[in-house]
Order: sequence, then structure tokens, then C-alpha cells
Amino acid sequence: MRYSRVCTLTPGHAMTLDASLVGYQTRWFEHRLDARWAMAYAAALDDMQPCYFDDTTTALAVHPVFPVCLEWPALVDSLGANGVDMRRTVHATHDLELLTALTPPLDVRSRATVIGVEQRRPGIYLGWRFDTVDADGRPLARTWQGNLFLGETLRGPARWDQALPPHAPTPLSAPSRLTLHAAAGLAHTYTECARIWNPLHTEMAVAAATGMARPPLHGTATLALAVSALVARCLGGDPRRVRRLGGRFNALVMLPCALDLAWEDEPAAHRLRFEVGDADGGRAIRGGFLDYLPPDTAGHSTDR
Repeated sequence: MRYSRVCTLTPGHAMTLDASLVGYQTRWFEHRLDARWAMAYAAALDDMQPCYFDDTTTALAVHPVFPVCLEWPALVDSLGANGVDMRRTVHATHDLELLTALTPPLDVRSRATVIGVEQRRPGIYLGWRFDTVDADGRPLARTWQGNLFLGETLRGPARWDQALPPHAPTPLSAPSRLTLHAAAGLAHTYTECARIWNPLHTEMAVAAATGMARPPLHGTATLALAVSALVARCLGGDPRRVRRLGGRFNALVMLPCALDLAWEDEPAAHRLRFEVGDADGGRAIRGGFLDYLPPDTAGHSTDR
């Protein structure tokens, strides 16, 4: 593990960020995934399926997007230890692979590795790999995530130690559609129930300082709302069938709002492709995908 200060924040000046951050790896962050946390996450999304709450006859299921909660402290560490202000970044891409079904209570560990940085048109793009394992080191989840530092310029050349998984989204041709409702207080509820706190999403002064009219909803919350709906509509309400999910966050979601979820099923590929439209007619999520298992293999390990 190495520490280096690669970012300098001065009021009124742009920050500087270079490739020396690439390769930074956090320590393992330990968590107790208990029923209380798993239930709270589902409840924050108003996903009240019995599998998340009724533990009278079987073990509780965990929402497929829940690993973002376990990864958050490692993300904060990878930025804070290197002097990077997380309030200056927005979530851009997400690719989460579920290797084994999570079942509370469970002791887990997560860590982050910064895998690359490059200049893109909107700003600096920074990539991570997150690994989550159980107490014995067995892989549970793996995430590739990208964030954008909008309007910022990379100092020096780009660098990638690991490649992000390829993803080439294709347009939806004749999608099914559903309206998702996001209440005015969702960002605050999600913050507390997920235990993911970035003041950008809850504090008006922080949002205003970054040029936003008001705090936006977390990208992972928008993604989780879509996944909840797809699990209920297309997977018989069984979240254990979800194998992999992700997409690109294309527009900020301001609350309250109604979101347009559009999706198509590719049964031969065991994949749902989806998009989420925002209230202004843009796309909050584009190139969304959800890979699923056949019903008889739900809950089995998918590590390869």
C-alpha cells in the first residue's frame, strides 16, 4: 500500500490529478452484513418484496445492488488518503458482478484498487476495481466503477493498470416500459439506509458550490430502483437470480421525479437491457444491463 498526495484543492482554483494515484490499494474494510442493514436498504427503495423481510421460513435475500454499501468506505479512503475531494466527482459507470448470493448474517471485507485514469471530454475519468470477500476470503462480489471529475484536466499522461470490462450497448428496439417514482426525500433516506454519505446528495450548500440547483440522487439509487423493478417484473421476484448488472450514468436525477424505465429481454443471452429516462427527457442511465441465472441455479456461485 502506498500513499501519495496527487490532488491539490485551493478555493477558486481547479484541482490537479495525475496518474500517480493509479495502483493505490486500500486496506480491507470489515463489515457485518446483518438483517437490519439488508432490510433497511430494500426499504429505502420501497422494494417491499417478502424475500427481503420475511425470515420466518427461509434466509433473507439481499438486494442485488447492496454491495455498493460495502464498497463505499474503500472508495472514500482511496480518495481521502490521496487528497482528492469526493464532492468534486460524479459516478459515471458501474459494472457489478455477483459471484455468490449474499445471505445475512455475514462477515465480509471489501477493498478498492485504483486501476486507471484518463482525460475525457467532460473531465478526468478515474477507474476502480472493488473486491468483496467473506471471512474466509471467498469472493462474493466484484465491481468496476468509473467516476468523472467534471471540467477538470488531467496532469500528465493517462494510465491504466487493468482494463475495464468491454461494454458496447445497443439501442432498444421495442421496449417494455414502466414509471418509477422517486420521492423528494429519497436521497436522505438512501444515504442513511445504505450508509453511503456524500454531502453532495443531501446538502444544498454543497450542491450549490458545485453548480447544481439542488442535491441530485445517488447514481446507485437510480440503478437500484431500476433493478428492483426488473427483478419484480422479469425474474419472478427472485433477486438471487441476478448475476451481473450495470450501466452508464448519463444525467443527474433531481427529486422528486418520475423516471421512465424501458427494457428488453434477451432470453438466449440471459440478459435484460434497459435505460432510465429522466423528467427532462434525457437518459439518467444508458446502456443498462442485468445478466440473470435460470431459476434452477439461483443462489449458486457464478465465479469462474
